[in-house]
Amino acid sequence: MPASFTEMTPITSQTYSRFKARPMTGTFGALISGVQVAQAIEDDDLFAELRQAWIQFQALFFRDQELSPEQHLALGKRFGEIQTEGYAPSIEGLPGVWVQEYPNMYQGPVSDINWHADSSFREIPTRGSLLYAIDVPEAAGDTVWADAYAAFEDLSPAWQEFLLPLTAIHDAATKGLHNMLDTMGGGLLAMRAALPPTEQPVVATHPESGRKMLFISELMTREIVGMSERESRTVLDFLFAHQTRPEFQCRWHWEPKSLVLWDNYATIHRGIFDFGMTHRLMHRVSFHDGWRVSA
Repeated sequence: MPASFTEMTPITSQTYSRFKARPMTGTFGALISGVQVAQAIEDDDLFAELRQAWIQFQALFFRDQELSPEQHLALGKRFGEIQTEGYAPSIEGLPGVWVQEYPNMYQGPVSDINWHADSSFREIPTRGSLLYAIDVPEAAGDTVWADAYAAFEDLSPAWQEFLLPLTAIHDAATKGLHNMLDTMGGGLLAMRAALPPTEQPVVATHPESGRKMLFISELMTREIVGMSERESRTVLDFLFAHQTRPEFQCRWHWEPKSLVLWDNYATIHRGIFDFGMTHRLMHRVSFHDGWRVSA
């Protein structure tokens, strides 16, 4: 029987041979110090240690990193196959280095203010991402991650047993459908053809850690298969509230040259849109490893 959250032992600092990992919360996330991550592009030993820390802590946070777009892309390629198709433009000549800029790209709040795991509606979801801050507000625009392992492990045995056989529909149009109809018109049909909904397990087993995790999110999960609309809504509303409890969260304040590497299977995240029309420019590289959650 898994321990409840109050019975869990908080994770502790760990010193690797090339850097130190200081926990950011009681369950996940670590601030990495003493290293320039770009060195891991050529240094196999450093990369192996960073990857080990990434699997252990689920999200690694770095300050004061010197990382050119070319290095950013090369580092992402060490973790997996670069995801070139996305929802932001790439730097010219560097497909897969997405430019996420506000307000230039957007005219209002963006979709990632809702909790989500990136591209969970794809048969092969995003494995992880490297997000690098170029220009950010001084006191706003944070990002929050939540621990998908802890969210499952803190559920009662009865809830765990109930959830294990369930599957759910993940759909890019779960939220904001009316806005999509207004802005995309006939283009919505093309989007639906290119990004059809997928059926994924509610509880998945991580392919590397072997730990079970909740694989649902408010932004992407539309309904539980085999339930009436009322039943599905009741279960999902409980799980959405449960998986984002403060005990499972890690909030990061961006500074220029900050970098975050997160495990998109073992966490969900959301942006905090509290910076109005203040400029915010980020570069992002995402990658996948071919894993199918449904398998």
